[in-house]
Amino acid sequence: MRNHPGAPTKSHATVFDVLRVRHLSLGVLAQFCYVGAQVGVASFIIRFAEHTLPGLSEKSAAHYLQAHLVGFMLGRFSGSAIMKIFPAPRLLALLGFSSVVCLLLVILTTGHIAVWAIVLVGFFHSIMFPTIFALGIDGLGDLTKVGSSLLVMAIIGGAIFPSAMGRISDATNIQIAFIVPLLCHLVVFYFALRGYKPTVAASAIAVPFA
Repeated sequence: MRNHPGAPTKSHATVFDVLRVRHLSLGVLAQFCYVGAQVGVASFIIRFAEHTLPGLSEKSAAHYLQAHLVGFMLGRFSGSAIMKIFPAPRLLALLGFSSVVCLLLVILTTGHIAVWAIVLVGFFHSIMFPTIFALGIDGLGDLTKVGSSLLVMAIIGGAIFPSAMGRISDATNIQIAFIVPLLCHLVVFYFALRGYKPTVAASAIAVPFA
């Protein structure tokens, strides 16, 4: 792991010191949003399929969830190979943008187009967690351990965002609830475009000795 100029190197920094490193704090936010979106989308697929395809049985609707998960698995294997050709930030940006497009289709259309759009999101989710993680800790040096812990803790988004989707769904309808993962993916997309880049601002951080 290379050290970027300006990244704190003392090992006795607090969590708040580490979060002052811009690309890490944005990585934690992106991971928080990604996990929330991933859990939320997967949790709502069956209900969404039943909603947008009237008469569809719960058993048949579950097949779309299975397809979503198979897409995730295929994306994880193929993504590792693709990243040998394309830079990780560029691939993350592409998948983040693709997820945004699919979620817009989920919100704005109905029928099989909307259902298959949500199925495809599983493929686009596949490499997001490890890619955000790697970009978030890049250049942290001695602070990598603390930064890694924060990125792992960000999985709490998986408990928060699905609950928000449920509340919105109850208050309006299930399609509107997908605005939540849509906004989450916009955060991931921004991180992939610009947020992952270490900035000169990190050089101003003074990390105290223990």
